[in-house]
Amino acid sequence: MACRGYFLALDEPRIALVLAQDGDDEGLIEVITELDAPDECGVDKAWDGIHRCLTEGRLGSEDGTYPLNAVVLGGLPLYQGDDYVISYNTPAEVREVADALTELDLQPFTAKYWALDPDEYGAVVDEGGLTYLTQYLREITAFYQRAAKAGWASLFVADQ
Repeated sequence: MACRGYFLALDEPRIALVLAQDGDDEGLIEVITELDAPDECGVDKAWDGIHRCLTEGRLGSEDGTYPLNAVVLGGLPLYQGDDYVISYNTPAEVREVADALTELDLQPFTAKYWALDPDEYGAVVDEGGLTYLTQYLREITAFYQRAAKAGWASLFVADQ
């Protein structure tokens, strides 16, 4: 499933635009592609491994515990088709995620990384991969901190 992903911050008017497309996958993608978000964070393919390391090693929106499972996939799924993964977190959830990421102990994250099954994960598990994930994890943490401070919601988008 490793495809490129990114996060978008959403203020109140943009939240309304996105949520108005509930149930209309095509309309949702059109709104997102035209959205001029106040902040964004590209995460390449790192979102997959980051989600696995923040949860239980699997790639599902129900894995792990809140709020760490909401960082990437655990928010409200907005896209019902197979072409995209789109997950929405409210401003309140963004604050909780930002707090959890700020206080995150990297030791369990690292241990979960080394426990990943390379065949299931779809990538080599090595020092370079860990560095790649932790670099993007820092960027995601900074994104959530900025969004929380501003009172924004967040949207995670990955095309398949």
